[in-house]
Amino acid sequence: MSLPETHTFQTEVQQLLHLMIHSLYSNKEIFLRELISNSSDALDKLRFEEVTNRNLLSSDLELGVTITSVPESLRLVIEDNGIGMNHDDMVTNLGTIANSGTKKFLDSLNENQKKDANLIGQFGVGFYSAFMVAEKITVESRSAQGGESWIWESQGGGTYSMSPGTREQRGTRIELVLKEEDKEFLEEWRLKDIIKKYSNYVTYPVSIVDKENKTERVNQTTPVWAKNKRENKQEEYYELYKQLSKDYQDPLVYEHMSVEGLVPFNAVVYVPQAAPFDLSSRDTQGLHLYVKRVSITDKCKELIPEYLRFVSGVVETDELPLNVSREILQQNNKLPAIRKQIVKKVLGSLQNLARQESEKYLKFYEIFGPVLKEGFHFDHENHEQLSELVRFKSTATGSEGWVSLKEYLDRKAEGQKDIYYITAPSFESASRSPHLEALVSRGLEVLFLVEPIDEWFVMDYTKHGEFQFKSIAKGDLDLQGAGKEPEAKEEGSEVPAADLAPLLDAIRTKLSSDIKDVKISKRLTESPVCLVADEYGLSANMERLLKAAGREVGAFRKTLEVNASHPLIKNLVTLKSQGAQENLESWIDILYETALLAEGSPLKNPGDFAKKLTQMMTQASNTPV
Repeated sequence: MSLPETHTFQTEVQQLLHLMIHSLYSNKEIFLRELISNSSDALDKLRFEEVTNRNLLSSDLELGVTITSVPESLRLVIEDNGIGMNHDDMVTNLGTIANSGTKKFLDSLNENQKKDANLIGQFGVGFYSAFMVAEKITVESRSAQGGESWIWESQGGGTYSMSPGTREQRGTRIELVLKEEDKEFLEEWRLKDIIKKYSNYVTYPVSIVDKENKTERVNQTTPVWAKNKRENKQEEYYELYKQLSKDYQDPLVYEHMSVEGLVPFNAVVYVPQAAPFDLSSRDTQGLHLYVKRVSITDKCKELIPEYLRFVSGVVETDELPLNVSREILQQNNKLPAIRKQIVKKVLGSLQNLARQESEKYLKFYEIFGPVLKEGFHFDHENHEQLSELVRFKSTATGSEGWVSLKEYLDRKAEGQKDIYYITAPSFESASRSPHLEALVSRGLEVLFLVEPIDEWFVMDYTKHGEFQFKSIAKGDLDLQGAGKEPEAKEEGSEVPAADLAPLLDAIRTKLSSDIKDVKISKRLTESPVCLVADEYGLSANMERLLKAAGREVGAFRKTLEVNASHPLIKNLVTLKSQGAQENLESWIDILYETALLAEGSPLKNPGDFAKKLTQMMTQASNTPV
């Protein structure tokens, strides 16, 4: 018997192994996925080679991978009856890290052949992940081309040995002597769990040999997403959803995609009925990604945008290159192509649901609407589709109903040129705003934007079709010709502008540090005053949101608008003409502070406001009726 050959690794193996063991993989169980993937590659190569070479070694066994655990000696054996390796193959493929035979094999094929070769492992380092759990690795392999078998052996240091073997069958046998602290990987239940997690849909049988020497196949047959839609039952889609999402309910909707073209892929994506507990987290989104039937990651964020983070599903493709660990996908132009198709399909599915089953869609929207609106900020390409999906409360719907933008415009008033809205922290706050008065009197519907995201929504989506979004609490409000004309006011019902001017000057002087200006209002019909932001200024709601987030908000002073027909304003005009300056200043303060309260803004000094209001009420209660 000849002496073993001793070889030195062709790279700085100790440094590279240290990197792989401690940095490259996120958890140790990955080693089994890598070894099974390598065996699957070897079986693929054999099938491919058999097409053109009839002189290969035959085998009576079904093509597959078997795993045997020997706990008493801490040994784990992974064996396949694939293409195998000769002496030079083993030196080249196992003796040099990152010099993968698979990659060289791929490079030798033409483009059409590559499409048929179901291969993975283009970087040649997956095999060495076994050193995460093994003290020693022994590989015995015999090439299907013939010749004697060879044994490769290493303890992960700077050298490995090669010696002749006794294997008669083609294929490869890998024996790991596990570290004591990693003997969990000898447990049958643990091995099955890893196989089902990562290699459940590998093309070939992956079997475990139990203590009684019986062989049990662990992985499944063709997965749901890889079969023709007509072959699958709804129950199979629902079962897959529950496996992926851990949700006990059936999904709201699902889509099975089989896409050809430049980047072919299969996918099944799901929209849930209820919100997952971590819906607010940006770290939750991602689809389960398979490449050539091997699970790569269960949270591939590149396949779904944040605003669709409630979508779960699985995607499989043969077209994506992987990095050395198979855990982080290289940046390339194929992932965005897949993502684009998935987003289009999900949004289309939601549009169909909204058109065909509106009640079911509205239940979905009540839960996921605010998240969906994030798409207007991050996904300008799909603004049109998203605009069909958003819904709002309004002056016409009440607190229970919803209106789409299409419905809003279908029932717009005659002469209406804008989409009117108001932002507020709640439906109740919006519905009681004095800014609504003139619009409601004209029969103009106003949308209530009451979610925090709505402030950004109207900044990102300023126009729908030919209609601009117009805040009724900002800038000038020109309602001339829009809706029904209000009834003509009785003569004398409004204070003439000339008579009102002294009061406006007094207000301007008293509140000079708090307001930008004061003017007669076209918005108000019932309330005495309201505060109006500049056209491009911050709304009161936006100020609250920014302050709540700890952001510095500058001094954005607003205009105080005065209702010239309100009895209180008329009384104050009289009070001003009588020279009652002290009382007038108190009334001006109270007017301003009630305007702050009406828009939901905090008072600078609530105690002082209460004291002044009490004094005014006391004084008014002493006035004879």
